[in-house]
Amino acid sequence: MRCVRLGVLVGFVGVAVAAQAAVSVASGPFFNSANGSRYYRITGGDWNQLRAFALSMGGDLASIEDAAENTWVRSNVVGTNSKPFIGLNDAGLEGTLVWSNGSTSNYRNWRVGEPSNSASKDYVRYDGQAAGTWEIVTVNFSPEAIVEIAASNGVPAPVRVPGEQPTLDSAFNIISAVGARQIDLAPGTYVVQNPYGIDGITLRGAGIGQTIVQGPTNPAPALALFNAARISDMTIVNRSSVASVAIVSAPASVTRVEFTSLPGTADGPLLQAAGFQNPALASTIDSCLFNTSSVAMDVDGGTLLIASSIFRDVGAVSAGGGGMATVRFANCLFTRCGPTTLFDSQNSNSVANSIFWDNSAPLNITTVSTSLVSAPGFGSNFTGDPRFVNAAANNFALLPDSPCVDRGSIAAYLACQPSDFLDFAGQPRAVDSPSVANAFAGASAIDVGPLEFVPAPCPGDLNSDGLVDDGDFQIFVVFYNQLLCP
Repeated sequence: MRCVRLGVLVGFVGVAVAAQAAVSVASGPFFNSANGSRYYRITGGDWNQLRAFALSMGGDLASIEDAAENTWVRSNVVGTNSKPFIGLNDAGLEGTLVWSNGSTSNYRNWRVGEPSNSASKDYVRYDGQAAGTWEIVTVNFSPEAIVEIAASNGVPAPVRVPGEQPTLDSAFNIISAVGARQIDLAPGTYVVQNPYGIDGITLRGAGIGQTIVQGPTNPAPALALFNAARISDMTIVNRSSVASVAIVSAPASVTRVEFTSLPGTADGPLLQAAGFQNPALASTIDSCLFNTSSVAMDVDGGTLLIASSIFRDVGAVSAGGGGMATVRFANCLFTRCGPTTLFDSQNSNSVANSIFWDNSAPLNITTVSTSLVSAPGFGSNFTGDPRFVNAAANNFALLPDSPCVDRGSIAAYLACQPSDFLDFAGQPRAVDSPSVANAFAGASAIDVGPLEFVPAPCPGDLNSDGLVDDGDFQIFVVFYNQLLCP
């Protein structure tokens, strides 16, 4: 695995490490390839303070499972003249030793005469001997401890920022060395000066609007994706004349990401797919939001599959081209887009199960199926008001009487390879509304658009907006004496 660091993180504003400020990392990480765990030696507190810091890093005080691990930890992590705590203790019940991380390991490596247990001696540490033997002492008898960030079934745990590593830059510096394949970003704002190359790993935030990555102001992407790279669950803000995210080599995956731009400082596309990609390897975009930009995407080559995504308040959906790219959309929404044409006519574009509404740009696309368009279409397309809950407030959930309910093609949706069977809001897909006839007999019912209509679990919430209010009463009046309950 190759993780290329192309730039420098220049700032972070967000969650601070939730532990005593005096505690710090003395050394590490140390990667144990035998069990997939990585270790740090920390210093600056008593056992409880050290453990709180270990938990904030995404780990715990080390549990020693066998003699081989004990020898490895003593040789690689403990160091000379060091006597760090591990997780073994009997603070909860005198005489009953347990591991703080819940391990059931029965391995012990006591020094002769240990454990010399008493009511005041509850915490186990290395005793400084070359044999890696242990002793039991009081809570503050050592100022340091061993943190273990354990693997799961042999797979190294994600690197947490700013828990385990203080910055995104430092996380990229260690990820290859510790065998990890994922970086988790806590809520906060990350300001990037130059691009990061994400090669075959996952970069995951805490959610749209919670983890915010601000791209460079110089003409460079914030994130360059290589070889099955994945990014998810964040907002990426473009601040330059080039795309915030560049898919350099396929396949890549982008899921639950908002792409937007800082008005007045950015005029470039939000995402770019490079022109030299192998068209046989598709990159996927699922449940993403593109908004507030002159161009949503610059697609110059390869195959791009886009599902359950929203394009709103953009000048054009896609530009670039050269006749080399294949772009397929399923269950998307295009609204308030224009005045330029929606799609680059040089690429091979197709749209299914989607909604075109309130746009000021011509459709300029020939392959459209099972979609709502703003004028009479052809084939299996239809027209009309999509009946959103509140489009002005960007709530594009469907009302019960929407013509889009149960009208989509499940085959067209699956052809765009969604990352899961969920809609843009994370709700289950293919929910059959019992009061609406399915457009495709014998197939799972799926709605047209990025959001699946889900009948309200709350009696009286007729528009499924989570409230029982005047909007529900208006629906009741309109449909009084017309609706039959299943």
